[in-house]
Amino acid sequence: MMEKIEKLISSNKSSAFLFMDQRETFYLTQAPFDGFALLIAGGKCYALCSIMIKDQVEDFFGNEVEISVNNNFIENVKTILSRQKSDVWDKNLIVDSLNISSNAYFSLENELSGLGIKILSQKSVLEKFRIIKNPDEIENIKIACDIVSEVCQKIKSELTEGISEIDIHYRVLELFAQRHSIMSFTPIIAAGSNSANPHHASSNYKIKPDDMVLIDIGCKYKGYCSDLTRTYFLNRISDERTKIWDIVKKSHDIVIEQIKAGLPINWADEAAREIISKAGYKDKFIHNTGHGIGIEVHEPPSLNPKAEGVFLDNMVVTVEPGIYLKNSFGVRIEDTILITKNGCEVLTKAPY
Repeated sequence: MMEKIEKLISSNKSSAFLFMDQRETFYLTQAPFDGFALLIAGGKCYALCSIMIKDQVEDFFGNEVEISVNNNFIENVKTILSRQKSDVWDKNLIVDSLNISSNAYFSLENELSGLGIKILSQKSVLEKFRIIKNPDEIENIKIACDIVSEVCQKIKSELTEGISEIDIHYRVLELFAQRHSIMSFTPIIAAGSNSANPHHASSNYKIKPDDMVLIDIGCKYKGYCSDLTRTYFLNRISDERTKIWDIVKKSHDIVIEQIKAGLPINWADEAAREIISKAGYKDKFIHNTGHGIGIEVHEPPSLNPKAEGVFLDNMVVTVEPGIYLKNSFGVRIEDTILITKNGCEVLTKAPY
């Protein structure tokens, strides 16, 4: 825990940081519960909480952080910052503009102005740290990917005529629970023409003999996510469906085969989209090629045409091209991958 906090402190030694969102506090501390804030000031870390969760916070942190109990959150922040020596910090409190409510922001601003403390609102304060996964994070993501791959393979073996999308949906959740994990997002189970809708909500539609079934599922293990999509054929495979599936798979494979640290992030989208465009389905690929994944199922970087920057060693992203033919069917194939200096490691291993 302290390694991440020390990196944050060293990045801006003269300022204080306040984190109130559970995604922020989990990333920095791995605490699997909400209800406390993390204040970093003067080279020290404070867990701010109410009396209601004091015991839980103490049991988790022990002596690693200083615990400050006060049912008035603003007063708690004000008291701690008023004790900081003015000659060792610049009296700036950094907060993430994406993770603080306007009410909390203006209340803090009003109360701290009397102490000469200025709030600096920054966007995605932890992004540059979160985008690169450390060995523990990678291990948790790998386990989450093993679980979702195993569950997907089990679901594939159970696909049969007459079973409904919602039946499969809840079967996925059951299989996750049996493996001591939870969903990282609501499962997308789309059969027949429903597969033409990328974010279809699982319904009571029952699988027909010649349907294809799109399964987009992910789970969380120790707070870290996986994401996987497969498109399966139940029985008869028409020439058109085979053609579309092959195009999407080729688009997927070209990225998997060539991606590596140092390549521009927008290259991945361009490479995948070029295959689909040349096949005549440019307008049928209606979303980005992928996204980062970690504590959240959708994190930076976004693999889109306008993405800036390059892939870095130990980034974890998804690759998920798709083609969607309205009122007919859709195909999407998605894997979670680990970027390396020489290529990538595919973490999701369910059969295609």
